Amino acid sequence: MNYRKFRKNMKALSPIISVLLMIAIAVVASLVVYAWVMGYIGYQTSKTGDSVVIQSVNWNSDTTGAGSSPTAIYLQNIGSTTIAAAPAPTLYINGVLVPITAAPAGALTTGNTWTITPTPALGATAYQQGSTVTIKITTAGGTYTQVNEQVP
Repeated sequence: MNYRKFRKNMKALSPIISVLLMIAIAVVASLVVYAWVMGYIGYQTSKTGDSVVIQSVNWNSDTTGAGSSPTAIYLQNIGSTTIAAAPAPTLYINGVLVPITAAPAGALTTGNTWTITPTPALGATAYQQGSTVTIKITTAGGTYTQVNEQVP
Protein backbone atom coordinates (compact mmCIF):
# COMPACT_ATOMS: atom_id res chain seq x y z
CA MET A 1 0.00 0.00 0.00
CA ASN A 2 0.93 3.53 -0.55
CA TYR A 3 0.57 5.12 2.91
CA ARG A 4 2.69 8.08 2.01
CA LYS A 5 0.19 9.32 -0.59
CA PHE A 6 -2.74 8.82 1.81
CA ARG A 7 -0.97 10.78 4.56
CA LYS A 8 -0.21 13.60 2.18
CA ASN A 9 -3.90 13.95 1.27
CA MET A 10 -4.92 14.00 4.97
CA LYS A 11 -2.64 16.94 5.61
CA ALA A 12 -4.40 18.88 2.87
CA LEU A 13 -7.81 18.47 4.53
CA SER A 14 -6.68 19.59 7.98
CA PRO A 15 -6.00 23.31 7.18
CA ILE A 16 -9.31 23.65 5.33
CA ILE A 17 -11.30 22.18 8.19
CA SER A 18 -9.47 24.29 10.77
CA VAL A 19 -10.15 27.49 8.81
CA LEU A 20 -13.84 26.63 8.49
CA LEU A 21 -14.07 25.86 12.22
CA MET A 22 -12.38 29.17 13.10
CA ILE A 23 -14.79 31.09 10.85
CA ALA A 24 -17.78 29.32 12.43
CA ILE A 25 -16.52 30.06 15.97
CA ALA A 26 -15.94 33.73 15.07
CA VAL A 27 -19.45 34.06 13.63
CA VAL A 28 -21.07 32.46 16.69
CA ALA A 29 -19.01 34.60 19.08
CA SER A 30 -19.92 37.78 17.21
CA LEU A 31 -23.62 36.88 17.33
CA VAL A 32 -23.43 36.28 21.09
CA VAL A 33 -21.67 39.63 21.65
CA TYR A 34 -24.19 41.40 19.39
CA ALA A 35 -27.15 39.96 21.31
CA TRP A 36 -25.61 40.92 24.66
CA VAL A 37 -24.78 44.49 23.56
CA MET A 38 -28.23 45.07 22.06
CA GLY A 39 -29.90 43.85 25.25
CA TYR A 40 -27.68 46.05 27.40
CA ILE A 41 -28.16 49.14 25.22
CA GLY A 42 -31.91 48.60 25.12
CA TYR A 43 -32.05 48.44 28.92
CA GLN A 44 -29.90 51.55 29.36
CA THR A 45 -31.70 53.67 26.79
CA SER A 46 -35.07 52.90 28.34
CA LYS A 47 -33.86 54.66 31.51
CA THR A 48 -32.39 57.78 29.89
CA GLY A 49 -35.57 59.80 30.41
CA ASP A 50 -35.43 59.42 34.21
CA SER A 51 -33.33 62.05 35.95
CA VAL A 52 -33.74 63.74 39.32
CA VAL A 53 -31.66 66.20 41.31
CA ILE A 54 -31.71 67.44 44.90
CA GLN A 55 -32.29 71.19 44.57
CA SER A 56 -31.83 72.19 48.20
CA VAL A 57 -31.99 71.01 51.80
CA ASN A 58 -33.60 72.90 54.69
CA TRP A 59 -32.07 72.43 58.14
CA ASN A 60 -33.57 73.19 61.52
CA SER A 61 -31.88 75.99 63.41
CA ASP A 62 -29.46 74.82 66.07
CA THR A 63 -29.59 77.08 69.11
CA THR A 64 -28.56 74.52 71.72
CA GLY A 65 -25.32 73.28 70.17
CA ALA A 66 -26.73 69.75 69.86
CA GLY A 67 -26.54 69.79 66.07
CA SER A 68 -28.90 70.25 63.13
CA SER A 69 -31.08 67.86 61.18
CA PRO A 70 -32.71 68.19 57.74
CA THR A 71 -36.36 69.26 57.85
CA ALA A 72 -37.11 69.27 54.11
CA ILE A 73 -35.35 68.03 50.99
CA TYR A 74 -36.47 69.31 47.59
CA LEU A 75 -36.26 66.78 44.73
CA GLN A 76 -36.76 68.04 41.16
CA ASN A 77 -37.44 65.96 38.04
CA ILE A 78 -35.07 67.18 35.32
CA GLY A 79 -35.70 64.20 33.03
CA SER A 80 -38.19 63.76 30.23
CA THR A 81 -40.44 61.16 31.90
CA THR A 82 -42.89 61.28 34.78
CA ILE A 83 -41.82 59.57 38.01
CA ALA A 84 -44.49 57.65 39.92
CA ALA A 85 -45.20 58.55 43.54
CA ALA A 86 -45.84 54.98 44.62
CA PRO A 87 -43.88 53.32 45.98
CA ALA A 88 -42.41 56.32 47.75
CA PRO A 89 -38.80 57.32 47.18
CA THR A 90 -36.21 56.18 49.72
CA LEU A 91 -34.00 58.57 51.62
CA TYR A 92 -30.52 57.76 52.89
CA ILE A 93 -28.45 60.06 55.06
CA ASN A 94 -24.83 58.97 55.44
CA GLY A 95 -25.83 55.56 54.11
CA VAL A 96 -28.57 55.02 56.72
CA LEU A 97 -32.16 54.55 55.55
CA VAL A 98 -34.28 57.38 56.96
CA PRO A 99 -38.08 57.08 56.93
CA ILE A 100 -40.01 59.93 55.33
CA THR A 101 -43.12 61.47 56.87
CA ALA A 102 -45.46 60.75 53.96
CA ALA A 103 -45.25 59.68 50.35
CA PRO A 104 -45.24 62.62 47.93
CA ALA A 105 -48.67 63.46 46.55
CA GLY A 106 -49.03 62.71 42.85
CA ALA A 107 -46.51 61.83 40.20
CA LEU A 108 -43.44 63.98 39.66
CA THR A 109 -43.70 65.46 36.18
CA THR A 110 -40.86 67.10 34.30
CA GLY A 111 -39.72 70.35 35.90
CA ASN A 112 -41.75 69.91 39.09
CA THR A 113 -40.46 69.40 42.61
CA TRP A 114 -41.35 67.08 45.49
CA THR A 115 -40.79 68.07 49.10
CA ILE A 116 -39.44 65.12 51.05
CA THR A 117 -39.65 65.40 54.83
CA PRO A 118 -37.64 63.04 57.05
CA THR A 119 -39.59 61.57 59.98
CA PRO A 120 -38.54 63.70 62.97
CA ALA A 121 -38.73 61.01 65.64
CA LEU A 122 -36.79 58.35 63.75
CA GLY A 123 -34.68 60.01 61.11
CA ALA A 124 -33.81 63.43 62.40
CA THR A 125 -30.46 62.65 63.91
CA ALA A 126 -28.55 65.74 64.95
CA TYR A 127 -25.48 66.33 62.79
CA GLN A 128 -22.64 68.50 64.05
CA GLN A 129 -22.35 71.98 62.62
CA GLY A 130 -19.73 72.18 59.87
CA SER A 131 -19.71 68.43 59.20
CA THR A 132 -20.47 67.04 55.75
CA VAL A 133 -23.55 64.85 55.33
CA THR A 134 -24.26 62.66 52.27
CA ILE A 135 -27.93 62.71 51.25
CA LYS A 136 -29.16 60.20 48.67
CA ILE A 137 -32.69 59.78 47.30
CA THR A 138 -33.70 56.79 45.18
CA THR A 139 -36.98 56.67 43.23
CA ALA A 140 -39.09 53.56 42.67
CA GLY A 141 -37.61 53.12 39.18
CA GLY A 142 -34.05 53.05 40.51
CA THR A 143 -33.11 56.59 39.53
CA TYR A 144 -31.13 58.28 42.26
CA THR A 145 -29.39 61.51 43.11
CA GLN A 146 -26.83 62.18 45.77
CA VAL A 147 -25.44 65.37 47.28
CA ASN A 148 -22.87 66.17 49.94
CA GLU A 149 -24.27 68.91 52.14
CA GLN A 150 -22.45 70.85 54.83
CA VAL A 151 -24.44 71.17 58.05
CA PRO A 152 -25.09 74.87 58.81
